[in-house]
Formats: sequence, structure tokens, C-alpha cells
Amino acid sequence: MPGHPDEVGPLLRQSVGHDGPVYLRLAEDRNDHPNATDGRLVEVHTGHRALVIAVGAMLGPVLEATADLDVTVAFTNTPRPWDVEGTRRLATTPLVIVVEPYLAGTSARVVSDALSDVPHRLIGLGVARHDTHRYGTRADHHRAHGLDPAGLRASITRAIDGNGGR
Repeated sequence: MPGHPDEVGPLLRQSVGHDGPVYLRLAEDRNDHPNATDGRLVEVHTGHRALVIAVGAMLGPVLEATADLDVTVAFTNTPRPWDVEGTRRLATTPLVIVVEPYLAGTSARVVSDALSDVPHRLIGLGVARHDTHRYGTRADHHRAHGLDPAGLRASITRAIDGNGGR
């Protein structure tokens, strides 16, 4: 799930040597700059109240939404296989929020498995399961699902305050 066009080539090269099926999800959304992860979570910002993991092109909106919040922000462009070691290293708080550009909760199981012996609260933010019956731009779609910076900030702030994710 590259978050920038410059991440596509390295991910394609990595997939060539992989034994088994590979799914590379491309999207028009993009982060401001490439982030090489080699399959690992990359810590982008350090904080103390929550771990917010941005998948692919969700890093830009997450960084904007959390600019002045006391949270750790991490990025991955390889949600499968999930970086168990990186998750365990970065989850220094019980609150873990995963922001995905697809169905909310898609990575919930793998993140929970990574932290199975660690007390944690997991919130998955992404596309809602209900159909909005609206059409428009990608920005309209993100706004409708709370994936724009304002929607993400509201969900993340509610989670930090203990009032749930959405």
C-alpha cells in the first residue's frame, strides 16, 4: 500500500522475490514525500497518549490531524505481513489506533494478535461499513468516512479522552 509514487518501485521489486501471491494496492491519494519501510513500522513522531498507525496515504491526514497531540505516529506501506516486533516496540501506551484507507478494522486482528499478551485498546479507523449513497470527489469520500484531517482529529481526540473512536 504505497503512500507515495516513489514507494511503488521498491515495493514491486520486493514482491518479485516473494514466494506466493502478492497484492499491491495503488491509489491516487499520496503523502507529501516517500517513506521507505521495508515492511517495518516507521516511527514518524513520538508521543505518550496513544500509538496512531497510518497505512499508506493516510500518513498525511494523520500528521495534520495529530500535529499538536501527544501521540506517537507510525507509518507502514506493508500492512501484510504485519510488523509484530515494531508494533510491540512502539505500543508504549494501551491505546492503539490504526488508520486505514479501506474498510475500518481490516488490520484489527493482526494488530491484536501482535499485542495478545499486552493490555491494549484498539480502535480501527477507515471506511465505514455502511454505504453513504453519495458520490463526489475523493475528498468528499474521505470527509464522509471521517478520514479527512478534521474527522481523524475528532476520532483520535475522543479515543484519547476515553469516549470511543467515532
